[in-house]
Amino acid sequence: MTKLEELRTNIDEVDRQIIALLAQRFKYTEEVGIYKANNHLQAQDASRENQQFQKIAQLSEQNGLNPEYASDIYRCLIDIVISRHKELLAAKC
Repeated sequence: MTKLEELRTNIDEVDRQIIALLAQRFKYTEEVGIYKANNHLQAQDASRENQQFQKIAQLSEQNGLNPEYASDIYRCLIDIVISRHKELLAAKC
């Protein structure tokens, strides 16, 4: 195995782990969305988002990741979650 193939194999393994963790995360956010819909709560919680982005920046720095990269990725994740929560709220109305 060449160095490039080894690096790509490592990337593939990390991708497998990321997808498994994303699936788990989305399972929990779905439950949050159902809870919000059942309790007539807003789909978006700006205070929680701010806390999340502060935590993400801190974790990024602790792990040697550019915080901007992590924030961009999490902005996408959170936007998808908010969109799903809006769908769940609309279905309850």
